[in-house]
Amino acid sequence: MKRMLLSFLVLSLLFVGVSISFSADMLRQPVPTLVPPTLVPTQDAGVSDALLSESGLARVQQDGRVRVGLLYNAPPFGELNVRGEVAGYDADLARSMAEAWGVTFEPVQVTRQTALDALKVGAVDMLVASQVHRRDLDAQVEFSLTYYSGSQVMLVRQDDAAVLLADMANRRVGYVLATPSAEAIGLWQGRSGIGVTVQQYLTLDQAITALVNNEVDGVVANRIQFTVVLSQQGTARVLDESVGTEPLAVVVRRQDVNWRNLINKTLQYLVRKGRMQEIQQAYFGTIYPLDLVPIWAGIGDDAPKPDQFPADVPYPSQYALPRIQSSGVVRVAGITDVSVDVPESERRLDVLNRAIIEALVTLWGMQVEYIPNSVTNAVDLVASGQADLAVGIPLDWSYTDRVDLTAPYFLHGDRLMVKKNDDYETFIDLRGRVVGIFASEPGVADRVNALAESVSSGVRIFTINREQDAALEILDSQNALVVFGDSLKLIPHVQTNPDLLRLSVRGNNPDPWYNRTWVGIAVPRNDIDFRLLVEYSLQELARNGTLQSLLTPVMLPEEIPAFGIWPGTSDYLGFKLG
Repeated sequence: MKRMLLSFLVLSLLFVGVSISFSADMLRQPVPTLVPPTLVPTQDAGVSDALLSESGLARVQQDGRVRVGLLYNAPPFGELNVRGEVAGYDADLARSMAEAWGVTFEPVQVTRQTALDALKVGAVDMLVASQVHRRDLDAQVEFSLTYYSGSQVMLVRQDDAAVLLADMANRRVGYVLATPSAEAIGLWQGRSGIGVTVQQYLTLDQAITALVNNEVDGVVANRIQFTVVLSQQGTARVLDESVGTEPLAVVVRRQDVNWRNLINKTLQYLVRKGRMQEIQQAYFGTIYPLDLVPIWAGIGDDAPKPDQFPADVPYPSQYALPRIQSSGVVRVAGITDVSVDVPESERRLDVLNRAIIEALVTLWGMQVEYIPNSVTNAVDLVASGQADLAVGIPLDWSYTDRVDLTAPYFLHGDRLMVKKNDDYETFIDLRGRVVGIFASEPGVADRVNALAESVSSGVRIFTINREQDAALEILDSQNALVVFGDSLKLIPHVQTNPDLLRLSVRGNNPDPWYNRTWVGIAVPRNDIDFRLLVEYSLQELARNGTLQSLLTPVMLPEEIPAFGIWPGTSDYLGFKLG
C-alpha cells in the first residue's frame, strides 16, 4: 500500500511539474495586442550564430505564401484597422512584395520584443516591422536596402535661438524612457563632444509639456512623432540637423543571401514602377526620396520571382577577415595603370578609386596590394578568392551570383552640358538644334535620338572625337549648341569653366539625370563580416566628410548623394573606424 501511495505521489508531482512547465510556455507565447508592450530586456534565443541549412526562399517557393512579421500597434507603419485588416506603410509594402512575387501574403503579428526571435526560430519568413537597421543587430540578422529614411530630431520652443544641434550644448534635453532616443542622444554626444543634461519622461506628452513649461530646452524623438505638435503653429519647431538616423529595412535571417537579394531586387522594382511613391503619398503625402533605393543595372522590366533565385545558402570557402588580419595586406582588383595621355575623366576616376582604397586600408591599419590591370576581370578575381575586394564596380544584378556588392560610393550618368546663360534644360528646348556627343560612348547617338523623339523634337548630332574638345565645340567652334554624355566627361569642363558652362537640371523634372550608373565595391559572396566592415568604413568616411571631399573632382558638390549611415558604434571586430 505504501509503495502504491509513493508511486501516486511521484506521478502527481510529475504531473504538476509538467503542468507548470506547460503554463509557463503558454505565457511566453506572443499574444495579439493593440497595446504598446512594455520595453523589457530579452534574452537571446540562442540561435543567432547557427548556420542556415537552407534559405527562407525554400519554404516560400514550396508553400506559395510568405509569412511577414508586422507591428499591429505602430501607425502609420502598421495597425489593425476596424475591419480586422493589417494596414499601414509596412503592411502595404509587404503586401506589394507578395503580389510582385505571385505568392499569398500572410501577416503575422510581432512586437518590438518578439520580432527578432520570431524570425530566428522560423515563425516568420521576414520582418517588415519598422525595424531600424542598427549596427548592433548586424551580428544577429541581415537587413535589406533601406526603404524608409527616418530620423531622431530635436524639438525646441518656437522662440528658442537654437539653429544647430551645437547650440544645445550644456542645456537640458528630454526624451521618453525606453525609446531609441536615449541611444541616439548618447551616440550624438559621443561623436560631437557636445554635452547636454538629459531628463527622462514616461510619455512624449509629458516631455513636450516640460518643454513648453521651460523645464527642458529640447526634446528628442522620432520625427514622425512630432507631426501633431508641429501642426500647432507657433508652439515649437524641429532643428534641421538630425540627432540620429533611423533607416528602416526588411529583416531576414543572417547570411540568407539569396532571400535578401530577392527582397532588394523587389524593392528596386517597386521604386521603379512607382509603387513606393504611391505608398509614400498615401501615408505621408510627400515624394518618395530620390535615390533612397538605388536602382542597379539589370533590374529588368518584370517583377522578380522567388523561383529565379536559388534556395540554398552558399558559404565562403575562406573568409576574408582572418586572412587579411594575419597578413596585414588587402588585395584589391579593379585598378589599372593609366598613362599620362588618358582623357581627364579616366584619370580622375582612377584617382578617386585609389583614394577610396587608401582611405579604407588606413582605417583598418593595413597595407594594400593592387592586382595590376584587373579592371575587366575584377569581379571574377573576387569570386575566385584571388582578390579580397574590387573597387569601381558598377552595381549590376548580373554580378550577384558571384559576389556581394556594397552600397554605392559614387554616381555618374548621362547629362546635358549647356552654356551657363542659356535656358536650354531639356530636349524639348532643342528642337532642330545640334547636340554634341562623344565618339567614345557606344550607343549615345541612339539615346539622343530616342530622347528627342520622346518629346517630338528632332535634333542634329555632331560627334566629338576628343573628350578635351567638348567645351571648345560649344564656346568657340560652336559646332554644337549643347553636349550630351557621361557626367564624368562633362564635369571637368564645367569645373574648368564655371562662369561659362553648367549641367542642365531638366527644368521642373525632379531628376536631373537621364540615367544613372551606381558604383560600389565587390566583396566575397555571403562573407557578411567583411562586407559589414567595408560598409561601416564607407559610412564613417561619409560621416567625417572624407568621402564627399574625394568625390568633388568627379561630381558637382551639390549633387553628391546623401549617404545612409546606420546608427551604432564606430568600433567593429577590433577595428576603430570613427
